[in-house]
Amino acid sequence: MHKMLLVRSVRTDRTMISADEYIEEALEKKYTDTYPLNLEATHQDICDLVEAPERVPIIFVLTPGSDPTELVMGLAKKKKKDVLAVSMGQGQEVVARRYIATSIVTGGYVLLQNTHLGLKYLVELEQQMLKLEEIDPDFRVWVTAEPHPGIPIGLLQMSVKITNEAPVGMRAGMKR
Repeated sequence: MHKMLLVRSVRTDRTMISADEYIEEALEKKYTDTYPLNLEATHQDICDLVEAPERVPIIFVLTPGSDPTELVMGLAKKKKKDVLAVSMGQGQEVVARRYIATSIVTGGYVLLQNTHLGLKYLVELEQQMLKLEEIDPDFRVWVTAEPHPGIPIGLLQMSVKITNEAPVGMRAGMKR
């Protein structure tokens, strides 16, 4: 512990490495190892634990270097679902509305990417998810967004939030 405090006072950029070493010594290495996100298992957990998973958006809170698009596309391929993806920004709300309307009926997935660029639409999405009546049980809304104070609190409360940090170091990158 003293070594870690000394490193923190002299080299703040090395604090995390020192903290990892301390945790490995005090506990076990398994507490510092990183593992790639298993979206299929996570999705199954959501389906098992949430009363109406088709009405619960899944929000990926983006961190630098992470992009869950491949994970969502891979899950959709395994589940034999269509994915309609749109990168939010100026004027993309119309496309997002159309994709959601289509997927509600067909039971597909909608991937709304970079929604921090279209915050006004997130308010609409929250209201739409609350008002949906007839909905295919396989329908899912996947949302990616960087942390932003403008994301509606109600949407965050009704959603499952996932953060997937990019792997650190060569060994973690190879596991991915």
